[in-house]
Order: sequence, then structure tokens, then C-alpha cells
Amino acid sequence: MDTMTTLANRLTNALEVTAGCTEPAAIAFCASFVGKYLDDTPQQITLRIDQRTYKNAFGAGIPRADDLRGSEWALLFGFVMACPEKRLSIFSGLEEKAIAQARTIHERDILTVELVERDSLLIAVSAKGATNQAEARIEGGHTKVTSVTLNDKIIDIAKDNATQTTSISQPFTDEVYESRNWTKLIEECYQDQSLQTTLRQGIAYNMSAALHGQKYVKSDNGSATLVMGAIYARMHGDPIPIMSCAGSGNKGLTCMIPVVCYSRDRNLGEEMEIKGVLVAVLLTTLITSRFGEVSSVCGAQYAAGAGVIGGLLYLKNKLELFDGAYNNFISAIGGGFCDGAKGSCSMRGNVAVTTALTSINHAENGFLVSGRDGFLGDTFHETLNHLTQYNPLIAKFELETINILRNK
Repeated sequence: MDTMTTLANRLTNALEVTAGCTEPAAIAFCASFVGKYLDDTPQQITLRIDQRTYKNAFGAGIPRADDLRGSEWALLFGFVMACPEKRLSIFSGLEEKAIAQARTIHERDILTVELVERDSLLIAVSAKGATNQAEARIEGGHTKVTSVTLNDKIIDIAKDNATQTTSISQPFTDEVYESRNWTKLIEECYQDQSLQTTLRQGIAYNMSAALHGQKYVKSDNGSATLVMGAIYARMHGDPIPIMSCAGSGNKGLTCMIPVVCYSRDRNLGEEMEIKGVLVAVLLTTLITSRFGEVSSVCGAQYAAGAGVIGGLLYLKNKLELFDGAYNNFISAIGGGFCDGAKGSCSMRGNVAVTTALTSINHAENGFLVSGRDGFLGDTFHETLNHLTQYNPLIAKFELETINILRNK
């Protein structure tokens, strides 16, 4: 497999349709394996989960579940639905019968949640019945199933999980970090028909979500407001499909909507629209690979906001301004930590797009902050390397967020 085919495949794998917030969906996806294979009335259910995934699921709405939200309810819904083949779209089939069954189990008080301190994603669901016990584990990515067992025997789950994803944290080659290479990379990736099809579907879903979100946030026809409304609708639990990017629906909405709006406002045509979105997806995925799918910093800002800058500069034919515009951007939003997935993420998305647009405007007018300032570097790659040095420190800081959430 050549380098470009590998990159095209990675970008295709970074895109997946979701229903609701990604973390509750991933928990439900994991639990659905246990519900499918246990074949016994559960007497005890245990969820072992990393603190970041727990944090992100804490306040996020679940489609069709009203005020029932959080890791515990996501697990119970997935367990009773027992349909792992739906992957991150599992909540699209949530009905009253399943909600009633989940309530019955919840009333029995047999569910235990254990938080695990670790750098990467972990969701492990186990259940014991009178005669059987089953467990499923997801590690390193929202759909990366590492094991499913029944009575300690491994189950082949290929038919339930036909599309295994490549880990987001897999490193990219140095050439991918250089903006001068992006036009060539995009031209070659654009030839991949599977990637093209997925991008068209993602654009359709996410622009539809942008229109839907106007019921919550009155649009001034600005792309930042459209992103804000779409994210709020998703976090509110509205049953709308979203194309996620790099493990996050909010990233998918943030990086795609402004680029599509710019292209359509100027009638640039479908090919340019898709290529602009492709640049945004590339950057969002590239930056996420350095911070992780579930991170201590806000991915809609750190990753997708930069994706907006790349996508728009590509459409403007000004990618040579990217390093400077990125430094303008990151100097403004750097330090934005993540306190979970919830309605106020809509404000984060709004700020990401607004700041991205402002950063481009300043770069076009000759204002570029110096690479000698603070944590900035002289290039995009250098600045990103500096930012990732903060990861272990912010991870410790975020434990206080977990304590705040658990005491609410």
C-alpha cells in the first residue's frame, strides 16, 4: 500500500456517522456486545472507564432519552438494545421499550462505575448473570474493540464490527505537517472514491445539522453561529445524524460547516468544496493524533479550529499564510481546557470559528505574531510540538474537573 493510499484510508477511517455525543455512543456500543452475548439476566454490571471519557459523557444528551444522560444510562441503553452492528449510530434506534428496560435495570442498583487514570481511552463493560459472564473492551479509540469474551472465552465479533478503525494516535510522516505539501496531498487523496463518497455524506449531514440548529441559536447567516447551533442541538440530544471527525462530532461540525459555507457563498463548485473540507479533515485528524481522541484540551478549538483555517486558506489559494495564521489562532485560544461534552461546547465551537476567521484576516493583512512569543514556534509543526508538551500537566489539572462533576 503506497503512502497516499494509506493517508486516504486514514482520513476515511477518521470519519464516522454518529447519533448523539460520541462518548455515550461509544459506551453504548461497547455495552451492546455484552448485552448480545450474555444471554442471562444480569446480577452485576461493571463499567471501567478512563476519566476523560467519563467526563465527556457526563453532561451530554442522549437522543430520544430526554433527561437520562451520562455513562450509566448510555451503558444501560446499549446493553438492552444489544445491537453492536449499529456502532456509533446506536442511539438512532433507541425506543421507549429499551428505555423502560434500562429503567428496570437501573432501579435494581446493580451497576458500578470505576474510573481509571490513564492517558488513552478505555471502556470496559462486564456483566455477570446466574450462569454466564461477559465482557467487552474498547481501547485507544471510540470503536477500537480489543476483546469480547463470554465465560472467559474469546468471541469473534467481526460480523458485529465490520469496519475496524485505525488508531488516531498512529503517527503521521513529517511531510504531512508541511503546508507546502498539502495541495499535492489533497489532489491525490481526492482521487480515492471511498473518501469522496464519505465526505459528500458528511457534508450533507453536517450542513443539515447546521440548519436544524437554528431552532436554538438565531443565525446571522454567519458560519460561527451555524456551528454553535449544530453543536448545541447535538449536545442537547436531538436525534440528528452527524459525521464525526477524528473521534468527535463537534470537531466534524466545526471543521466542515465554515468551509462549506465559504465555498457555497462564492459558488466555487462541489470539487473545490470537497477539497477544502478534505484539508480541514486532514488538519483536524493530524492535530488530534497528537492529543488523543478524548483529550484534556478542547478538540473543537485546538484541532477543528485549525482545520477551518487550513480549509479556508486552501479555498483562497493562500496556504502559504497557514503557519502565521495558525500562530495567530493558537496564541488566542491556547489554554482552553476541556470540562466535558455538554451544551456549552456550542460556545467553544463558536469561539473556534470566530477566532479562526479573525486569525486569517490578520494574516492576510500582514499581522503575524512572532514565533518567539510564549509557547509558539516558527512553524505549525514546531508550535504543535510545544503544545503537546503540556499534555501530562493538563491531564493532572483535569482531575479536579472530574471531582467537580462527580460531586454535582
